Amino acid sequence: MVRSGSPAANDAERAASAWAARAGERPALSPSIDDAAGLLSCAGELEVRVRALESLLCAGVPFMVAGAYAFFAYTGIFRDTKDLDVMLEERDMPAAFRALERAGFETELLDPRWIGKAHAGDRFIDLIFSSSNGLAVVDGVWFEHARPATILGHSCLIAPVEEIIYTKAFVDERERYDGADVNHLIYACGDEMDWERLLARFGAHWEVLLAHLTLYRFVYPGARSRVPGWLIEELCRRTLDQSRAGDAPVRVCRGNLISRRQYLHDYEKLGLVTASAPEPEVARVPLCRKRRRHGARRR
Repeated sequence: MVRSGSPAANDAERAASAWAARAGERPALSPSIDDAAGLLSCAGELEVRVRALESLLCAGVPFMVAGAYAFFAYTGIFRDTKDLDVMLEERDMPAAFRALERAGFETELLDPRWIGKAHAGDRFIDLIFSSSNGLAVVDGVWFEHARPATILGHSCLIAPVEEIIYTKAFVDERERYDGADVNHLIYACGDEMDWERLLARFGAHWEVLLAHLTLYRFVYPGARSRVPGWLIEELCRRTLDQSRAGDAPVRVCRGNLISRRQYLHDYEKLGLVTASAPEPEVARVPLCRKRRRHGARRR
């Protein structure tokens, strides 16, 4: 494993620790990602990921790690991964590109709506500042609730579990469905999640959250209480209100928000209108309610 002993890298890691302090001094995640990182990855892949982390840390670019590394940190489920997912605000993309280019990477803005890439031969790093549907834009709130962790020997931030769930909830492709990931994250972290913030994230698209929570309750009937009762009641109330109101007045299909291609027939042949990505509305939650807080996470 490659580790940096340079003063610059150490200074940058201290900066990462400062970001963590601003995030509310949440406890560091465990188990150690380093313990599992080399199980299925070759040395060359790890070297590229370490070099990318060091370049961003040394440049002082604010970022969070997501993807397989974050999923392992929250759930203990390790998966082989061909890349490293880095989340950052769009305004920091130029600085990230410059830092990676100085470290020998070739960079490209793959899609100006949400993602860039940094290549080192056939290995690459994903730099993500939104989701492909335009809903999950990385903002300062992500950093406020990020968690500190040690990744490949370096102190970094992990994207918040609530925002990871929000992003994964809209992945419903023929070849990829992230519902199982959502279930595992709720099972591992539900007791200590900020459910009010997650509900606010979904905003007008709260039905997607309800769909995933319904599936979670089916998969884990012995752990239904990890989702607070007030949330289920609120979502059921909204569903009843919506049913009484009848069909929406517009011929819209919101399938484009969960899949790139699965609903093309509805737009091209049936003439339905695609859904836009509105700003999240303020969630209607009972302010007198208190979230359950537990000192230890149940497994």
